Amino acid sequence: MKMAINQITLNNLTLRQAAEEIAKAGIGGISVWSDKVMAEGIATSKAIICDLGLEVSGVCLAGLFTQKGIEGAAGQIDASRRAIDMAAELGAGSIITVVGGLLPDSKSHDEARAVAFDALAVTLEHARGTGVVLSLESLHPMYSPDWSVISTLKDANDWCDRLGPGTSVAVDTYHVWWDKTAPAEIARAGAAAQLTDFHISDWLMQTESLLRDRGIPGEGVIDNAAWADHMIAAGHTGWVEVEIFSSRIWAMPPGQALSKIVAGCRTCLGDRVL
Repeated sequence: MKMAINQITLNNLTLRQAAEEIAKAGIGGISVWSDKVMAEGIATSKAIICDLGLEVSGVCLAGLFTQKGIEGAAGQIDASRRAIDMAAELGAGSIITVVGGLLPDSKSHDEARAVAFDALAVTLEHARGTGVVLSLESLHPMYSPDWSVISTLKDANDWCDRLGPGTSVAVDTYHVWWDKTAPAEIARAGAAAQLTDFHISDWLMQTESLLRDRGIPGEGVIDNAAWADHMIAAGHTGWVEVEIFSSRIWAMPPGQALSKIVAGCRTCLGDRVL
């Protein structure tokens, strides 16, 4: 697998700055966030990435359909369509899709799932016309109130089966490392040819933030090598993408952060990563 850096790992930088640092570190891929791309402009962003010899490994983010309530779902669908079009212009094969958490002033997962599923189905109609696959990312259950009511890979696979072509599953070790059913679900996704994005980081034993305290691979309790082996066995030949939400990493000089990340990945993954 080839190594890429998710832009959120260098969150304090512009797309141009992040791309320059990633290229300088000898890493071949960048996964971009739509707000950073829009700030530069799509054509400019594409030129920056190409001129630096990088490839677009992925794009974030579509979805969050429940974030603004039932009345706001249409607006989230429109925003997702724009993000999908952006991904198509950048030449990305898929876009990370996070469906959203509970509806405002609601405690019903079933209600939120129904709204999110219907909105996702509408969004998928647009995505199919672009060739960009909606890569459903299940998030750790601690994020179900605000980010995603899809909490397991089984849920993501089930939704892909219901929705049909144009959907796939994203695997992020930070979100699935605890789930003993996840390896079988990775194999299931691979067998169905609906396995796309692969993200790694680490879970720190004494985490200080549910959102902004992920570790560099090797710093915590996740066996990223084992998860990489599950992905390889399931047929994944694409990118292994380092995605680290971390106030500590964001405070480091970017070159230092990337040096630590490369060293951690080499130690954890060995010859699994190029």
